[in-house]
Amino acid sequence: MSDLFISYQSADPLAHSFQLQLQKWADQDWEFPSFSFHEQEPPIKFQTRAAGAVRRQLRKEIKQAHQLLVIVSRQTWQSEWTDWEIATAYEADKQVLAAKVDSTNISPLGLLTAKPVWIDPFDPIALIQRKF
Repeated sequence: MSDLFISYQSADPLAHSFQLQLQKWADQDWEFPSFSFHEQEPPIKFQTRAAGAVRRQLRKEIKQAHQLLVIVSRQTWQSEWTDWEIATAYEADKQVLAAKVDSTNISPLGLLTAKPVWIDPFDPIALIQRKF
């Protein structure tokens, strides 16, 4: 079980940089929350039969985590998977955190309903203070 279920786009250079930074912080500080990364666009299309198994696994992981952190990248606003992850976390009464790696990125619609806590993605204290 992880403290943070992190939804991000590995193809986005800034999101990848953030992933590396999180790992560095976790290695340096035992108080840093545990986390698991999940691609915002899995290799399976959202509206297919095969997606059911992926959704079941993700739902289980989201329910086991304390919080969902959505890293808003260039294409995040177009991800059906991300909106579904946000809705799943919100329905499970999980705290939703959001961070933009670039201020010009468009937020996914699911964040409007979830009323996330926006954090600075490059400030480790913001994540340590939010640890459950």
